[in-house]
Amino acid sequence: MLFLGIDLAATERRPSGYCVLSACSMSCDAGLLRFDEEVINLALSLKPKVVAVDSPLSMPKGGGAFRFCDLEARRRGFKVLPLSLPGMLRLARRGIKLGEALRDVGCDVIEVFPTGAFVALGIASPKKDFEGSLKGLLRLGLRLGNVRSIHELDAAMSAYVAYKYFKGEVELIGDKCEGFIVLPKA
Repeated sequence: MLFLGIDLAATERRPSGYCVLSACSMSCDAGLLRFDEEVINLALSLKPKVVAVDSPLSMPKGGGAFRFCDLEARRRGFKVLPLSLPGMLRLARRGIKLGEALRDVGCDVIEVFPTGAFVALGIASPKKDFEGSLKGLLRLGLRLGNVRSIHELDAAMSAYVAYKYFKGEVELIGDKCEGFIVLPKA
């Protein structure tokens, strides 16, 4: 059983991290890619149970800067950026388009926030402590193999959250109207 985590970049000019987590061995195969078509083809070839995307997969219904899930994440102390920022708006638009394309080919797609997941599990964020993040993911039982970049670490956490989602061991922050951010339970 496979789970796919994507640390999506705002544009195809920058690399996005991916990680394929095999549930039977907890081994991770990670790398970088650029194009949405590559993500879709990867999902089509692997047929993962869940695809977890580190990107907003919806917009605020009222047109504001934050969705309910973003406000709840901020209330919990997570640094969630407003969707009104140009870079975040680009990321959200790409994430929404990619999420729809993945659903169109039969994937179960969830929105994740790896930074929040690291914090929720008591693990250092890769941006602050790369080695600490590696050790934390190893303590969770992941066999990281070729994970070498911050993007791949975020993708590995995303894949782990997808696995936990499949097992029902997550918390959904948000609502049906604007969408959910999926966080692992500690």
